[in-house]
Amino acid sequence: MLIICTGKIANATAGHIDSIMAYPVGLQRLGHEVYVMERVGSNRCVDASGKKVPFEQWDGQRHFESVMKTYGIWPRCCLIYRNGEATHGMPFAEAVNVAKRCDLLLTRSGEIHKTEGIFSNPSCRLYIDGNPGNTQFFLQQRGGEYEALDHYDHLFTLGLNIGTDACRLPTGNRHWHPILRPVVLPLWPTCLDHESTRFTTISSWKGRTTFQWQGTDSGEKSDSWLKFIDLPKNTAQELEIALRIQPRDEVDGEMFRRNGWRLTDPRMFRTLADYRKYISHSRAEFSVAHHRVVEFSVGWFSDRSALYLASGRPVLVQSTGIESHLPTGKGLLTFRTMDEALSGIEDINRDYLGHCRAARDIAETYFDADRVLTNILAFVGHG
Repeated sequence: MLIICTGKIANATAGHIDSIMAYPVGLQRLGHEVYVMERVGSNRCVDASGKKVPFEQWDGQRHFESVMKTYGIWPRCCLIYRNGEATHGMPFAEAVNVAKRCDLLLTRSGEIHKTEGIFSNPSCRLYIDGNPGNTQFFLQQRGGEYEALDHYDHLFTLGLNIGTDACRLPTGNRHWHPILRPVVLPLWPTCLDHESTRFTTISSWKGRTTFQWQGTDSGEKSDSWLKFIDLPKNTAQELEIALRIQPRDEVDGEMFRRNGWRLTDPRMFRTLADYRKYISHSRAEFSVAHHRVVEFSVGWFSDRSALYLASGRPVLVQSTGIESHLPTGKGLLTFRTMDEALSGIEDINRDYLGHCRAARDIAETYFDADRVLTNILAFVGHG
């Protein structure tokens, strides 16, 4: 089967890239003919200072090519500028010819729907929502801005509770099929180094679009972090966050440091190797979730946390309503309160190797790309 996968890659960080590339790499492993295509507008062609540059001079081209080579897709890929005025990788005419033969278009993110010659041709189109809660709310409130979703045959979401009684958010009058993020396990082998001392995570701070629904504010990731800001003062366990804080928010960074957190810069994760090394050299993950997915019990599980599990690293995360979908208590633990977070840290350290083995078992059972993608294809009638 010929499959085109799309997503925002050319100026994305390693974590976001891996969550997108798991689909084409996993589908290619299943024996399909897979291509990756991405559309960029002039607004995304900027240099390090934020100044617009011509597409031909944009560093995003080199980054896109490097990613495609790292994941074994190059040269079956096309970075498309605007409506095909220029490309990097395959020529636009060749990309259009590929789309004419395409059996399935899989969109994880991006604006491929604006590229008529690519988007209109595939016989089946499926969309994967990586921002559950926000997508459904704004689809309900501003449906016209999301009209491209009307042209997809199937809608999937990483919000496992979307459309169920467990989550009171609207669905945008669409039927959403829940899925877990696929992990290409050979790319994320278990790390045998158990000398790591720090619980770590990689996180944002502020910047997502917010909303209110039935009197509840969706809030920011920062709202969740602030509830647990003094956690390090209550445990001997070292805690570190690769935290993306804007210069205007430096006061928030100092607040973390005063409370005992170690902060690092997530911009150091430029490549898959950087990202994999950081996770595999961690003792475990400790992280909160975005206020939105906690308050509305969206049932979201982080792309990043799935990689900690695959690496054989225990995961201790704030509850978003995943407990009815994934096994918790060994390898994967959730918390709602400070006391539960502290208890989780103690539990992991009490039987560390047991939790490491359980973490990898969960990844193999629930997140294996071979299984997740086979199930998706079977659901849409291409299994």
